[in-house]
This record gives sequence, structure tokens and C-alpha cells, in this order.
Amino acid sequence: MSYELFLSRDYLVFSSAHFVIGENFFEPLHGHNYKLQINVYGQQGQDNMVINFLSIKKILAPLIDLLDHRVLIATENKHIEILEKGEQVIINIPRLNKEYEFPRTDVALLPIENTTVEEMSHHFVNELIKNEELKQENIERITVTVNEYEGQGVTVELLPDLKKRKQS
Repeated sequence: MSYELFLSRDYLVFSSAHFVIGENFFEPLHGHNYKLQINVYGQQGQDNMVINFLSIKKILAPLIDLLDHRVLIATENKHIEILEKGEQVIINIPRLNKEYEFPRTDVALLPIENTTVEEMSHHFVNELIKNEELKQENIERITVTVNEYEGQGVTVELLPDLKKRKQS
């Protein structure tokens, strides 16, 4: 018998500001109360569970804490320049002649191309895949959903990467 275990709790919520910039668009600085949901699909394993809820919480809580009440900055975005100067982070957007300056402690620098829910979901997947507990044989697939509002978000599936990592 296959199960779908899901986790979407208050401790999987983070409030952050961000801006989005691409080739032909710019969304100015604004914020969201993001909500994360993790679904784990598989068979009962050790201790008759697909995976222990507490294990997922231990994996995700530090990731959420790094993002909560921070300005999210995509370090791989070719349209911005990031300068760390002492205790400050300066974000320059040359084509818009726009500059932001934030205290370093208020910024989360993310190794993604943009701070869209699509890119953020990939960020969570990349962090989750590092955890050995999620590579158990009884786990068939995992999905990560990032919502920026209720009813508006994206879900990404971890299955292909998960299977490759199990074989390594």
C-alpha cells in the first residue's frame, strides 16, 4: 500500500520581501507570507511510517529560519550587481538606475536566478536532496510546494533527482 504523507504547518511559513527582474519586466520590492508544503509518497518503512514528521521538521526549520523576515536576493541574476560592504549589502540594478542598501543581517542571499516561487521551490529541493533520511528505499517521490498567497504557488517534484542520488 502506498501513502501520501503531507506537511503544511505554521512553522513552514516565512515572511519575506523580494523583487523580481528579468529581460523585459521588473516587479518592485514587495513581500509575501510564503507557505511551504512537503508531500512524501511511499510505503511504510521502519517504525511503520513513510518518514517521521519530526525528521521533516528538523530538515526544514533551519531553511525557513534563514528566510523569515529577510529580503530575498537571487545571487545568480544577471540583471543585478551585489556588493557586500562591511555590514551592508548593496544591490544595484544598472538598467533601471536603481539601488537598494540593506543591513547584511536582513538579507538572505540565495543561489538562484530569480526570487520567483519556481526558483525558490528548486532551492528547497536542492537543500532537501542533501538529506540522507529522504533517500530511504521506501520513499518513492517527494513534492515541494511554495505558495506566495493561498491558492497561488508552484509545486515541483523531487523524484528524478531522488532516484539518481539513491543509485550514487
